[in-house]
Amino acid sequence: MSKPHGAARTLAAALALLHAAGCTEPNPAYDSGRDADVPPPADDGGPDVDAGPDADADADVEPEAEVETDDDAVEADAEDADPPEDAGDEGTVVPGDVDGDGVSDDLDNCPGVWNPLQENCDGDGLGDRCDTGDEDGDTLPDPIDVCACGGAAGTHDDDGDGIVDDCDNCPLVSNPRQENSNLDGLGDACAPPSARDLRLLIRRFEPFLALPSDPGWHEEGGLWAIGSDAYAQTDASAEGYVSAFYDPWAEGDDLFVQGTFDITAFGPGVGITRKVGLVARATRIFTGGVRWYSCVVETMNGRVDIETWDGTTRRQIRQTPAGMPLGLGAYRMSFLVRGTGLACALEAPGAAPVVVEATSTAYPIGAPGVRAFRLAASFRGLMVAR
Repeated sequence: MSKPHGAARTLAAALALLHAAGCTEPNPAYDSGRDADVPPPADDGGPDVDAGPDADADADVEPEAEVETDDDAVEADAEDADPPEDAGDEGTVVPGDVDGDGVSDDLDNCPGVWNPLQENCDGDGLGDRCDTGDEDGDTLPDPIDVCACGGAAGTHDDDGDGIVDDCDNCPLVSNPRQENSNLDGLGDACAPPSARDLRLLIRRFEPFLALPSDPGWHEEGGLWAIGSDAYAQTDASAEGYVSAFYDPWAEGDDLFVQGTFDITAFGPGVGITRKVGLVARATRIFTGGVRWYSCVVETMNGRVDIETWDGTTRRQIRQTPAGMPLGLGAYRMSFLVRGTGLACALEAPGAAPVVVEATSTAYPIGAPGVRAFRLAASFRGLMVAR
């Protein structure tokens, strides 16, 4: 039954008071990763630079060639960089927009609750996140149900919490009650450790069920194989960085990338740097190379690194001690890029997140992915939000 707009305002205010109960909007932007026919970004007319089998591979350099900086250092080229305008998915705030979601109050179907996509699955004029009841009978009230009217597109449940990936506001971490204290599109259980109140929407989730047949994934070096819900890099002896990334990504460069993985084997040798982690920006630049930004675990020295490769030199932009053994086993990593701000976080079972933050140059095009260096790893899932 259609509800008057005044009721929307009343319910929105009530929901704001019930903030602690958690709430999320359904996410029509969600992409499970099984539909990978997105075309690559259009050529901008510049010369096509071939990165080769990972441009920052250092097979001919032993030990690893890198330039380390102190804790207050930033990339030299960041000094001239102007931070880009950062409206993100929170939208551009307009006059008369109480909730700051970019939709003016007179047009907003939830004027007191941030819902930039204006989801309204039952078509009653009231946004799902301001609605009441449990439309699909799944025990999750409509305001906290990502699929308020049911109709999930898939059956896979990566984290085993009883909520299929397509309708899970945190597909990599079990959260059956879908808690979401800041009322955005990402559950509390997988919010950025460095910015827990940041408002984000899941744009892509890759459960690694179709690789390597997925044409959107590009591999540079290594031996990659699809396993049981995993994308494994099996060549522990690979001397250079080996990477795989979602090349057609064209939704922008302010990303929150989160992945889970197991370190399964270390390469041969003693006192050798070994790393594994996430790529938040693998950017082709037409002035002679590829720009990579990575968030990695460095096991020899037991630390978490943010690093970059500019086609000539790899730099540790910032690093911090992990404060825990970094051996074989399961880990979760998060990499947040907002303008020129970078934040990398490592989580291990039973341990608090280890967070390292930095400032560096941002480029307008990028791709999320995974990478390893002198070890074998099995990546169990990758989520991208913005």
